[in-house]
Amino acid sequence: MMGSWFGRRSRRLGAGLIGLALAAALAGCETMPEVNVARGDIRNAIARGQLTSPKAATVALVSLEGAPENVAARFRQQLTTEAAAREVTVTDVASARYLVRGYLSAYEGDAGTTVAYVYDVFDAGRKRREQRVTDTIDVPGSPADPWSAVSDQVIASLVGRSADDLAVALGGMPEAQSASGKVAAAPSATAPGTPTVN
Repeated sequence: MMGSWFGRRSRRLGAGLIGLALAAALAGCETMPEVNVARGDIRNAIARGQLTSPKAATVALVSLEGAPENVAARFRQQLTTEAAAREVTVTDVASARYLVRGYLSAYEGDAGTTVAYVYDVFDAGRKRREQRVTDTIDVPGSPADPWSAVSDQVIASLVGRSADDLAVALGGMPEAQSASGKVAAAPSATAPGTPTVN
């Protein structure tokens, strides 16, 4: 079973409509009118200009922990492709504005096997966590090794959700808002106890 680290912090975004104004508000930006977009349509909504493009908020995936290497390698490769399809600019650590640490987990759930991801998005300059995005999907079956239930189809589904969530989160960052013509508020000072990345 998944440890309490995930249990305390995970939240289910669900596959229905997502309130996308939340991303801008969390990033300290002026909020735009709330736009409800089905999860599967986020890529097209960005292309249509209905959602803010995250292109200017460049990002580097600095780590992906928790999964066996064969799963993690396939996940990374597909995530780069799917993120680019949503106008997420994935670059190297030296030139990225934001750094992402990812965590994958598979464990016995109520409906079989549950697979979860958590992404912490850090400001590369100040090393402060700006966003956390997380979601889970349920897979039929409860094998002794939960990762054996994670097929290519499951990985593809996780990657698609991951790319959607990262695109929405990064679209609310000041760089993305500014590039789109929206006015972003100045970042606030780091609050006591705010997680940082080394």
